[in-house]
Amino acid sequence: MRWRVLDRRASDANGPELLLQCDSECPALWVPGRHVLAVFEVGAEWLTFADHDSPFEEALEICLLSRFDILDHVSLAFFGWASAGIVPERIAERAFAFEFPVARRWRLEVDARSAPVRPRLGVHRKGRWLSRLWLSRVSL
Repeated sequence: MRWRVLDRRASDANGPELLLQCDSECPALWVPGRHVLAVFEVGAEWLTFADHDSPFEEALEICLLSRFDILDHVSLAFFGWASAGIVPERIAERAFAFEFPVARRWRLEVDARSAPVRPRLGVHRKGRWLSRLWLSRVSL
């Protein structure tokens, strides 16, 4: 199945949003971001990477989606950096790697169940203390 962009909302208090739909039988979902950078299938779920396309005030939005809902969401924001050139890559069945900002490499693991997460500088979870998306810094 392929996700497709149906619509985009301009920036508001929560930032830009994309209306994505998996197929014609599934509801469309509003997810944060303006441009989809990558979508990966992870079992029966999908991992989306999107940015705000706002130079010098960039945020990278990562969402774990089912066909009907946003299951988890994490934002990385490092103001003063643009997201140009972010190329997420799959490094294992449930693990991904990417650089954001330049020269800061991240590993993202998608867990089967939610677990407590520790706060990290630049990583925002909108008040959530449990997550299935595990981010860790990787040395270059």
